Amino acid sequence: MKNLLISFLFNLLLCLSVQGATLEFAFQLGEHQQPRLDVLLPDVARRLVFNKTGTKLIAKGMGGTIVEWDIQTRQKREISHIHAKRWFAYSIGENHLLVRKANDNVALLSLESGNETLLTSGQYESGSLSADNALAVLSKGDNEVEVWQLAKQNPKAGEGQKSAKKLKTLQTSFPVRNGLTLSDNGQFIAAAEGSYRDGEGHRTAIEIWNATDERPVKVFNTGEILGVWNVLFSPDATLLAVDTQKNAHSGIRIWEIETGRQRLAKSEFEAYWTRALAFSPTSDYLASGDEAGNLRVWDISEGESVIWETYPTGIQALAFSPSGEYLAVALWDATIQILHWRKNNER
Repeated sequence: MKNLLISFLFNLLLCLSVQGATLEFAFQLGEHQQPRLDVLLPDVARRLVFNKTGTKLIAKGMGGTIVEWDIQTRQKREISHIHAKRWFAYSIGENHLLVRKANDNVALLSLESGNETLLTSGQYESGSLSADNALAVLSKGDNEVEVWQLAKQNPKAGEGQKSAKKLKTLQTSFPVRNGLTLSDNGQFIAAAEGSYRDGEGHRTAIEIWNATDERPVKVFNTGEILGVWNVLFSPDATLLAVDTQKNAHSGIRIWEIETGRQRLAKSEFEAYWTRALAFSPTSDYLASGDEAGNLRVWDISEGESVIWETYPTGIQALAFSPSGEYLAVALWDATIQILHWRKNNER
């Protein structure tokens, strides 16, 4: 009852307007459950993404179930024939999911037709899709990144079906243990690689590859950090963001892809992990959410947070809608808070 009251009061009072940006509580998806600290509830959303019209929100739960929420009716449908061991990625242009299923098959799933296409099989640890669903990247957590080309088959083979072939395999400097992502335009690949050496501790580096090249074009060395939860390109593919963890404190960093210049470097957050990151559609803001329930929105040009609020429980996932109307916040109590997002110069 106490947690319900705290959550209600937070939602009632959330109307923030600080240094050019506004967040207002809109509505809640899902029913509140008592959070657990030893293990996250199966219905807590590990990953969130809006479709291209912003009318649907797709969520993959910690238990493996993928659901699709209708933003207008606030009703959900379970994509019941897919139980994702891991959810790799979503192509916003084609409304397809790339998932590793419980049987270790890696499959493409059309959310519109329900068609499922087997890409490959094996214990892949990470993967990503371009927005137009033309390219995919996969890694088994070793020193290799596979680049796959996805092409529409002959229409007689079935609407929405895809054929796939592996184009090449990139050799990374260290095992791809901390994440793999492809920019929306399919131009860049980011592989977050980890190593451990006695006397040096854990180190994480991010190699940036042009999808057409055989060697990385940039290497961002994060230094002696334990690892990352998130590695993501900005929608315009000019920036790369990661979260960091060192000495039991989390942080975030943002780099320019072209120049390698570091645009944002924050550390010593109270939370052990910053579990969620999301760029705004215009690539000028970054939202972060951590285990202590801190929701921050960072103005990248200023290098400072312009909004900072704390929920009564941890934040697991974040997503902006493509129009920038909403920011979705997935909490450890299994609810998804939908907030109105607006820059103050917008009407």
